[in-house]
Amino acid sequence: MDRSPHFFERAPLLAAASAARERWARARPFPHAVIDGLLPPEVVTEAARAFPGADHPDFRRRDYEEQSGRFGQLQRRAFRGVDPRVRHLLNEVNGMVFLQMLERLTGIRGLIPDPFFTGAGLHLTVPGGHLALHADFDRDRARGLARRLSIVLFLVETWDDTWGGHLELWDASLERCEAKIAPAPGRLVVFEHGDDHWHGHPTPLTCPDGVARQSLAAYYFVADGQPDAEGHSAIWAPVVR
Repeated sequence: MDRSPHFFERAPLLAAASAARERWARARPFPHAVIDGLLPPEVVTEAARAFPGADHPDFRRRDYEEQSGRFGQLQRRAFRGVDPRVRHLLNEVNGMVFLQMLERLTGIRGLIPDPFFTGAGLHLTVPGGHLALHADFDRDRARGLARRLSIVLFLVETWDDTWGGHLELWDASLERCEAKIAPAPGRLVVFEHGDDHWHGHPTPLTCPDGVARQSLAAYYFVADGQPDAEGHSAIWAPVVR
């Protein structure tokens, strides 16, 4: 049955942000927070079922040493053909209430969303796929902005811990994994950008055929007074053989 789209409401989001602020500040290896329950279970289930599959004509598959079995780039066609329920969530994470929640959580003021979802948007990883440890690009060169935050919202109907796909956060020296975050249904992960904030899901997925790791990613920026700064692309961690 069709239902009205779910909009984030200010009071519960700000309450969730306030409850997670101390965890954010004390998190290791770098500031991050894991927040469950921002979306009603039925909204998560509907979005997970409506998430575009690997057969979507605008998905682009990546199969490299750094990442394999990963589909993305739907934003390059303005998410055409994507279910309205999923497109609505893309709009919501760039909206006022969600930005206020992020600012309350992190203490960072003046956050600017990216309506173009450059490097972000919808990501789907199939069995055997992985994403090597990396630090993200640091600037929106087109708009002259500095990157400050990333979010990942997992849109899966169910997930078995044994399938892997955990988001791993590693220390600056790449000596140890200090946090492993399972891609649980509706789980939101927020983390701070940094050139040594290594993250990824480097172990190949072992989920069954027909199951995929589905997520929505968005990035947030600030105006830092350096609009002409060069910036860099993603930094991939050295592969240890």
